[in-house]
Amino acid sequence: MTDDSGNLYEDELNRSLLTEGEYTDEPINLTNCEKEPIHIPGLIQPHGVLLAAAGDDDRTIVQCSRNTELLLGLPAEELLGRPLASVIGNELLDRIEHYIAKPAGTDKLHYMDATLDVPGGQTELFAISHVSENMLIVEFEAPSPETPPLINDFEWVQTFFTRIKRTHSRAGASQVAAELVKDILGYDRVMIYEFDAEWNGKVIAEAKNNDLESFLGHHYPASDIPRQARELYLRNWVRTIVDMDYTPVPILPVLQPLTGKPLNLSLSVLRSVSPIHLEYMKNMGVGATMTISLIHGGELWGLITCHHNSPRYVPHRLRNLCNFLGSFFSSELHQRQLLDDYQGELHHKSMAQRLSRIFGAPGTSEQLKDKLDAAEDDLLSILNASGAAVQYHGRLFLFGITPAPADIVKLANWLSRQADDYVFSTNRLPSLYPPAASFKDKASGAGFLSLSSDYRDHIVWFRPEVLQTVTWAGDPAKAVIRSDDGYRLSPRKSFEQWKQVVKDSSLPWEPKEIHALADLKSIALKQTEDDLRLAEEKSIMYARMLKENESRYLHLMEYSPVAFMTLTGGKIVFANLEAAIMLDASDSADVVGKELADWVAPASEAALKEVLGRVLTAATQLTSIRLRLKPSADTPRELEMTLAHVVYGGKPSIMAVARKVHADERQDELFTEVTQQLSHYLHTDSLTELPSRRAFEERLVREWELYANGGQKTISVIMLDLDHFRAYNTMFGYQGADNCLRWVAESLEAVGQTEGAVIARYGGATFALSLAIDPTAQGRDDVVKLAERLRRTVVSLQIPHSHQDGGDYLTASVGVAFHAQPGLEQPEALIVQAEKAIAIAKAEGKNRVAVLSSGHA
Repeated sequence: MTDDSGNLYEDELNRSLLTEGEYTDEPINLTNCEKEPIHIPGLIQPHGVLLAAAGDDDRTIVQCSRNTELLLGLPAEELLGRPLASVIGNELLDRIEHYIAKPAGTDKLHYMDATLDVPGGQTELFAISHVSENMLIVEFEAPSPETPPLINDFEWVQTFFTRIKRTHSRAGASQVAAELVKDILGYDRVMIYEFDAEWNGKVIAEAKNNDLESFLGHHYPASDIPRQARELYLRNWVRTIVDMDYTPVPILPVLQPLTGKPLNLSLSVLRSVSPIHLEYMKNMGVGATMTISLIHGGELWGLITCHHNSPRYVPHRLRNLCNFLGSFFSSELHQRQLLDDYQGELHHKSMAQRLSRIFGAPGTSEQLKDKLDAAEDDLLSILNASGAAVQYHGRLFLFGITPAPADIVKLANWLSRQADDYVFSTNRLPSLYPPAASFKDKASGAGFLSLSSDYRDHIVWFRPEVLQTVTWAGDPAKAVIRSDDGYRLSPRKSFEQWKQVVKDSSLPWEPKEIHALADLKSIALKQTEDDLRLAEEKSIMYARMLKENESRYLHLMEYSPVAFMTLTGGKIVFANLEAAIMLDASDSADVVGKELADWVAPASEAALKEVLGRVLTAATQLTSIRLRLKPSADTPRELEMTLAHVVYGGKPSIMAVARKVHADERQDELFTEVTQQLSHYLHTDSLTELPSRRAFEERLVREWELYANGGQKTISVIMLDLDHFRAYNTMFGYQGADNCLRWVAESLEAVGQTEGAVIARYGGATFALSLAIDPTAQGRDDVVKLAERLRRTVVSLQIPHSHQDGGDYLTASVGVAFHAQPGLEQPEALIVQAEKAIAIAKAEGKNRVAVLSSGHA
């Protein structure tokens, strides 16, 4: 007597019983197809018999298959209630109990040869035992006469290993495995069947008799192998159906006497299969099958499926051999996949490093373009793309086959909103971004990588539409048929090829390509460092402008007849003589560096603290407050102060003008005048004398609140940015750049006045205006015409500026944004859209007008 249960790969199998899930005893239909309780059918296949014994001392037989007389010589009714040893003998039962008693022994199948004493003499059987819900299940099969193998099992296994190892690809290994399994088992057809992420199956390798139709490349819908069937494939490497025309043998009694439940046959080798599956296979002309599970890491990824046109019984010696080969093949293909992935990852990392060096090197945009031209193969092949677009420092470079520049810029705006941690990819772009339907022949797939933290610089890779013809084994929609009692799930009645064309998609992005995107994020991190340096340069320039503005205003305030002071962190950092006198000091030096609160009466300290915090937070408007000062010569004093948030010395600060309450009429007039000067200072750009960014944003908020929900007017924003102004600044220096901005500002202001619009300097070389317009097509057309007039105005100045894009004069790109969604509450959305419109205009070649609507892609 031998035991063959020592499978080296046993740990791969899930030996737990299938109990979880919702199951039904109602007829299987379209709504409950995955609820068929195939693990508790109450039936077995007729080529063996089954005994189920309780966990008592006698191992009393409480259930058995009706056909026990076939192999054991006694009818089922005579076996029920007897001790198991009286039927199978003490020696076999002791061996079974020995293996069950081992650690994890109840979770395994135990195989052994057995010689039983039965009526009429001894018989040689093969026994398989396991534990199911505290029931000991013993199944017996009669050994079939075997012809001696042409080679022994060791030689065959050695051949299998050797031929698999000699293959150079996963596909080649699969084909060899199919051929070798067919050779040893003698089935008419052997297929390697692989699941996709949605549990649809595909035949990836096939070995068959010459007279059979090929199923290679055929797809099968997930409904062919429902969830509970896949769970059972995880519990046994090998499953056989000896004869598709078999008559199932019932288990008696139907329910366990001890639990009142059907016997759980999750691990049974004789378990009867679903009637639907039998019908399915018969429709294929199959007479017998054997299925070998392909499992790795506890997950079912495929099957080796064997078909025979007539009944076929495979001896257990060969089944155990296939058990071992299936586990080896699963591991081998997994290793092949890992090796392929590893080699691919190395290749992609090498390309990513070369591209990162290109983007990280210093140089102009044109020099970058030259380097990318030379590295175009790497740029495209790193994501196996047919085209790519690089947006970098205001320039758009195209490589390979791409959509039009305007389409790319709009798409990139959308992709940037989908990106997570700088990256995004899809192979079904038209279904996610409908405008892509117009260029799906060039971009049905898109991979996005931001090169900067603000997502302005980026790379977009494109893949064209691939009209994938999927060959299904019969129309998957016809898996559901209508009968007299309604709709039901049924095996397809025809297995002729049925082709489904998958449109609007590209080839999917492979994991190694997605990983390459992650590797390229180093460009974004490097660019972020560069952006910080550029921001620092801009900050220095802005600080210079502020300092000039501060000096001019403070010089004015120093001799003002109205008290004026500047506070930073609550301390006085500047005060004119009038402010010092108001605080009972003889000179400004006596108050600078001290807290304003030192002069405030206790009753006003809380109010002062509150208003200082509020002014620093609001940062958009003048705020007034009355404060009581500490008495002077026992005389109570009360001040009125007007405060505003400013940046002074590079720090958030507050400027304030003050007067005594109940001052004379002349003092009131002076106070009003100085307050107006402070407001003008806050809302005027010192260089151009145009309204400042603060003035523009405050005006936009006012217009928004006035018109956003009224329906009478809609809001529009125009933003104009001088092209190549950074190069102009480098060429002519700060003084030359400042003069240029003044010339442009004066001309734009003149145009705005003729149209009743106010031009503001938004920052750097960017100008802006907001308008309340009629919500009609004509109203929008008028805004676009104004934008075009502003653009032409810059060109008409003929400010000399030769640059790499061609042209001899300074030009401007203009973005127009309309308020498209009345319910949108943030006016900042219009500014964002106008800036994006500028980006589109620059990407299309600069010196033009582009239009977007807030709330629209």
